[in-house]
Amino acid sequence: MEGNELLIIHLVVAFTVILPAVLMKLVVSEYPNTFVGYRTPASLRSKEAWDFAQPYSTNLMLWSSGITLLTQVVTYFMLPDEASILITSGVMVVGIAMVIIMTESGLKKRFDKRGKPKSSTIIRGN
Repeated sequence: MEGNELLIIHLVVAFTVILPAVLMKLVVSEYPNTFVGYRTPASLRSKEAWDFAQPYSTNLMLWSSGITLLTQVVTYFMLPDEASILITSGVMVVGIAMVIIMTESGLKKRFDKRGKPKSSTIIRGN
């Protein structure tokens, strides 16, 4: 693979990783919706669950994006082309899975099956 092709692939991966995290940080929806934000059945059950899930998942997504981008830079200079892309893609997939797992776990810990807080004090995700 030529250097220019590899660089283009890395730029596409970088854009794919960072764009959702930045959009989630900048575009905050006040009410549950099916268009923008962290949208799973658990986060859509109530406004309280939605308000918790948005900043919580956004912060996790920013961390995941940072780790993916760091992996991308390191592997770009240290590994063969294909290995660099495969490792970066793997880290990206694991990062996204961790965001979902951790956010769903946080929702389950703080909210009942109807989306109502389990306690009178909700710890916000930010």
